[in-house]
Amino acid sequence: MSVLFVIFLISLVPLPLCYILNTQQWMQEPVVILVVGVIVLALLVLVPCLMVRRMKNPEFILYVMGLFMFSSMIDLIIALEADGMIPEVMTFYLKDGEPYLWTPYGTMINYWDGTVHYGLCLWILYAISKRWSYRKVGLFWAGSIINSLLVLVPGSVLGKFGIKVAILLNLPYLFVPVWIAFRLLKSRQAQSILNEQHDRPVSIWKRPLDLLFLIYFLYAAIVDLLRGFIALGGQEELLLEYLSDHEPYIMSPYAYPKVQLIVYMVYFVPYYACAIYGLLNPGQTWMPDWALLYAGAAAQGQFSHIGGSIHPRTEAEFHVPARAHSQQVFWLLNISLFIIPQLFALRQNLSGKKNKMNKKSH
Repeated sequence: MSVLFVIFLISLVPLPLCYILNTQQWMQEPVVILVVGVIVLALLVLVPCLMVRRMKNPEFILYVMGLFMFSSMIDLIIALEADGMIPEVMTFYLKDGEPYLWTPYGTMINYWDGTVHYGLCLWILYAISKRWSYRKVGLFWAGSIINSLLVLVPGSVLGKFGIKVAILLNLPYLFVPVWIAFRLLKSRQAQSILNEQHDRPVSIWKRPLDLLFLIYFLYAAIVDLLRGFIALGGQEELLLEYLSDHEPYIMSPYAYPKVQLIVYMVYFVPYYACAIYGLLNPGQTWMPDWALLYAGAAAQGQFSHIGGSIHPRTEAEFHVPARAHSQQVFWLLNISLFIIPQLFALRQNLSGKKNKMNKKSH
């Protein structure tokens, strides 16, 4: 039986497994949930590993695809149950394992994992079956899932739920994507700047599209710094006005929006500075890969942040005010932070291909 088919079958196990476990009285203790979770995770890695080892020159990512596709389906079940779309299946886990996954933010992060991450994993498997490269999809996926765990784990600990032992089950989902990202970044062939660009770099003033992206990074850096200061408790009048008029969700009793905005400030702003440098000095070979990591992180972060802000189970006082101006600012700002990183990643990777084709034609 094909390894790829077995990995796909593993992703279909959660529904019957969760239904059975939900009926067991002994699945009411957090420690028991942790032990069962560790056993399941171990099997999800062991079974594919035993099969992958028989392959000739196997792709390293196959060792963990079963684990991530299984968890994606678990998360989709949790999200659908939390919103009342399916009957109780994961109640035992949400009650005694990770109750924070039932929050509006937890629901949105699970929708993203159960649809986008699952779809990306399917594409990676399909690309492997066709012997195509999956580097770009893998980098986007890694950036997305790393951001989700950077917010979920500390946000759950710092919020109203405190430390739950079952949160340890999330650690592999943080460290493994980091390992995959490093492997994919390292696999890029070393190239000099002149391999990617013309001998004499063109001025930014003669590249209007890149100039627009540079302006965007300046704008995004200002926005992320201001919102990060709000999350850290800044009391300046401008920050308080923005908080009350546009994003009161930042002050939700759940720590997720605060942690997300701090992640933006600590990790995204330095990337913006590097991207501006890369735009001013074209030919940086790291730009296409890091643009994909950034696009994945920005897409996941903004989807969950926007979704949490408007989710019906978010308290009314933390919803975006109904005033037209408040709504316009909220949507224009957050949608731009979602979409433009995707356009930048597309631009960087398409321009890289174009330059390689031009070089070959010469």
